[in-house]
Amino acid sequence: MKFILTLILLTSSNSFELKPFEVPLGMSCSQLHDKLVYYVKNPNYVPGNGEIWIQSFYNKQPVGGYLCEFK
Repeated sequence: MKFILTLILLTSSNSFELKPFEVPLGMSCSQLHDKLVYYVKNPNYVPGNGEIWIQSFYNKQPVGGYLCEFK
Protein backbone atom coordinates (compact mmCIF):
# COMPACT_ATOMS: atom_id res chain seq x y z
CA MET A 1 0.00 0.00 0.00
CA LYS A 2 1.20 3.50 -0.85
CA PHE A 3 0.05 7.09 -1.05
CA ILE A 4 -0.53 8.63 -4.48
CA LEU A 5 -0.64 12.40 -4.93
CA THR A 6 -2.60 13.39 -8.04
CA LEU A 7 -2.28 16.91 -9.40
CA ILE A 8 -5.21 18.27 -11.43
CA LEU A 9 -3.56 20.18 -14.27
CA LEU A 10 -5.69 22.61 -16.27
CA THR A 11 -5.04 22.09 -19.98
CA SER A 12 -7.69 24.53 -21.23
CA SER A 13 -10.73 26.38 -19.92
CA ASN A 14 -12.82 23.19 -20.08
CA SER A 15 -10.39 20.26 -19.77
CA PHE A 16 -7.84 18.90 -17.36
CA GLU A 17 -5.20 16.20 -16.98
CA LEU A 18 -4.58 14.03 -13.91
CA LYS A 19 -0.86 13.65 -13.10
CA PRO A 20 -0.19 11.00 -10.40
CA PHE A 21 2.96 10.86 -8.25
CA GLU A 22 3.94 8.16 -5.77
CA VAL A 23 4.65 9.73 -2.38
CA PRO A 24 8.08 8.62 -1.09
CA LEU A 25 8.27 6.88 2.28
CA GLY A 26 8.66 9.37 5.11
CA MET A 27 6.99 12.18 3.14
CA SER A 28 3.38 13.36 3.31
CA CYS A 29 1.18 14.30 0.37
CA SER A 30 1.35 17.94 1.48
CA GLN A 31 5.15 17.87 1.56
CA LEU A 32 5.35 16.39 -1.95
CA HIS A 33 2.76 18.92 -3.18
CA ASP A 34 4.84 21.77 -1.75
CA LYS A 35 7.94 20.36 -3.49
CA LEU A 36 6.25 20.04 -6.92
CA VAL A 37 3.97 23.10 -7.09
CA TYR A 38 5.09 26.73 -7.23
CA TYR A 39 3.06 29.93 -6.92
CA VAL A 40 3.02 33.14 -8.95
CA LYS A 41 1.16 36.35 -8.14
CA ASN A 42 -1.57 37.11 -10.68
CA PRO A 43 -0.57 40.38 -12.39
CA ASN A 44 -4.21 40.97 -13.45
CA TYR A 45 -5.58 40.85 -9.91
CA VAL A 46 -7.12 43.91 -8.32
CA PRO A 47 -9.52 43.75 -5.39
CA GLY A 48 -13.05 43.15 -6.60
CA ASN A 49 -12.27 42.00 -10.17
CA GLY A 50 -13.21 38.37 -9.47
CA GLU A 51 -9.76 36.93 -10.22
CA ILE A 52 -7.59 35.03 -7.77
CA TRP A 53 -4.54 36.85 -6.38
CA ILE A 54 -2.14 33.93 -6.74
CA GLN A 55 -1.85 31.10 -9.27
CA SER A 56 -0.30 27.65 -8.77
CA PHE A 57 1.76 25.82 -11.41
CA TYR A 58 3.55 22.53 -12.07
CA ASN A 59 6.02 22.58 -15.00
CA LYS A 60 4.42 25.81 -16.29
CA GLN A 61 0.92 24.21 -16.31
CA PRO A 62 -1.80 25.69 -14.07
CA VAL A 63 -2.81 23.49 -11.15
CA GLY A 64 -6.53 23.38 -10.36
CA GLY A 65 -6.23 21.19 -7.28
CA TYR A 66 -4.91 17.93 -5.96
CA LEU A 67 -5.99 14.81 -4.16
CA CYS A 68 -4.23 12.19 -2.08
CA GLU A 69 -5.21 8.51 -2.14
CA PHE A 70 -4.04 5.43 -0.29
CA LYS A 71 -3.77 2.50 -2.69
